[in-house]
Amino acid sequence: MISKPLFKQSCKANAGVWFFVTLITCAMLAIIIIVLGNLNVNEIRSSMKDMFVKDALESQIEESSMTYYDITDISLSNFEENFEQLNNLLNVQLKNFRNDIIMMYKGAIQNGISDEAARAQVINTLSQMLPPGSGFSQEELALAVGALIDYYLYYNPELSQDVTVEYSEAKISQYVLNKIAEGVHEKLIKEYGQETADYARDFIISAINQYIEQKNENSQINVTEFATSYIPSVLEQVFYEQSFDYNDEKIYVSKYFTKEKIYELSYAAIISFRGQLEVKEKQLRSNPDYTEERIAEELEKYKKEVIEDRSKMLIESLPEKVSKALVELGEMDVYELVIGNIFYRIAGLLLPMIFVIMASNNLIAGQVDSGSMAYVLSTPTKRRTVTITQMCYLITSLFVMYALTAITSVVSLTVVGTEDITISYEQMLLLNLGAFVTMFAVSGICFLCSCWFNRSKLAMSYGGGLTMFFLVATILGLFGSNVIPSAIRIDAMKYFNYVSLISLFDATSILANSADFLWKLAILIGVGVVTFILGIIKFDKKDLPL
Repeated sequence: MISKPLFKQSCKANAGVWFFVTLITCAMLAIIIIVLGNLNVNEIRSSMKDMFVKDALESQIEESSMTYYDITDISLSNFEENFEQLNNLLNVQLKNFRNDIIMMYKGAIQNGISDEAARAQVINTLSQMLPPGSGFSQEELALAVGALIDYYLYYNPELSQDVTVEYSEAKISQYVLNKIAEGVHEKLIKEYGQETADYARDFIISAINQYIEQKNENSQINVTEFATSYIPSVLEQVFYEQSFDYNDEKIYVSKYFTKEKIYELSYAAIISFRGQLEVKEKQLRSNPDYTEERIAEELEKYKKEVIEDRSKMLIESLPEKVSKALVELGEMDVYELVIGNIFYRIAGLLLPMIFVIMASNNLIAGQVDSGSMAYVLSTPTKRRTVTITQMCYLITSLFVMYALTAITSVVSLTVVGTEDITISYEQMLLLNLGAFVTMFAVSGICFLCSCWFNRSKLAMSYGGGLTMFFLVATILGLFGSNVIPSAIRIDAMKYFNYVSLISLFDATSILANSADFLWKLAILIGVGVVTFILGIIKFDKKDLPL
């Protein structure tokens, strides 16, 4: 079925063009790989990634600083106020009635009365025992008795007879501390979940204990100033030891910030936060229509706005299109764009296409047009033998061309090193396979046109024109594809990809280690097989101007 003399003749006739195309294509590929390997593209991407990570960390540090400062400042203020009130109540106002109140409450509970009824009974009895002008209204007396009973039950929940509850400042302090911590926990667990609420509770307990210790040493210590210096000193250690996952990579905060820098960021955020709140509070108090309750509500709302605004990352503060473009630039794989899409799907196909157009025409239509086909067919060689031989030459020449291209790519990749370029050997070989299969389909179309027409100009016009249209459509479609950052992407251009056969060569899928490219290559193989078969059949049946 194959004529060796004819095959050799085709090799000799097209050897010059084939050698030139192969040499230039391999040289271009080698230069591109070596140049990209020495450009340190990964360093550019790493710089972009570091910028985003650093900005995100700064935002997180500032947000945590302001949030925990606010919680700590409020908790310490509540602790001071509640401790003074409870200590005065237990050790001054109700000191002479403590035992009586507890004994009455115990007796009522033991007689089967409910907690609520027992408290009411104690309040009613105590109001009759207190002398006129004692300073307690009925509502204040209820609150005082309730606070005493709650305190007693906290340290003696079973109402055991042999337990003596202390009313020392240390015990009262611990009681108030735990109550405030539990209040913070209950508030946060609904909004942030168990883990965050537990951490906040432990944080507040530690902060108040530290505050109590420092107050024992210096009675003039200020709650706000303590919180301002305490929060950064804790967060610098917490953040410095933290790590998290970013795009499947372990990121350590210590790589980006020293403890001193974390403290500086945290302290500056808190000072700025305090300043903004003070200004806002003055504005609210200047309005005579605002009650204390209204002022508190407005301040709480303003706090959330300030924290949300200050904790925004740079990427979030920019317009959506700009931020999206920056993220894409940071994540863009230059090797995928230049090698996978620009070279293998465009530049690396241009010269092989020219070779295919010229060779396909010379193998069939050119010989018919020049009359040399009459000489070939005057020998015992059949038409089917001619077409199959020329088809085999065309496919073989392309296969050898891309085999040499594959060898060039592997050698160039070895010279550069896989550490400096993100494309693996396997991916490089698959790109060469994809390019060969694409050219197989293109050569089938050109071969069909060469077999269909008897004139070289018609064969080259239709076969070459269609092939060049595919290439131009691919170039235009590239500007609308996802490999181009959105900042310079023209979405309307993506429709050119739908009219180009080359779009079935999915280099992006190959470089993403996806299997999506397989069915597309199968279609290209199908196109090549069908067009070669149709070309052979057409040449067998058509009339030749011999």
